Amino acid sequence: MNPERKEFPAPPDYETKAQVARRLNVSKRTIDNLMRQRRLPFVKLTSKIVRFPKVEVDDFLARNFRVRAYGREMGEND
Repeated sequence: MNPERKEFPAPPDYETKAQVARRLNVSKRTIDNLMRQRRLPFVKLTSKIVRFPKVEVDDFLARNFRVRAYGREMGEND
């Protein structure tokens, strides 16, 4: 048995847990927590294989994360 784990590629419109974690810049454990809290949409294919609809993850990001710029405002003088 090969000790290396292979990650099966997801179809283009679905992402794996690792891909979503990378996009959100969080750990896979955080993704597990978001799934348990039913905050992040997912599709469970088997007891161990989970996929995330890309469009719904994008909607989740838009609803829950905002980018705030810090520093000088435009037009502000020193």
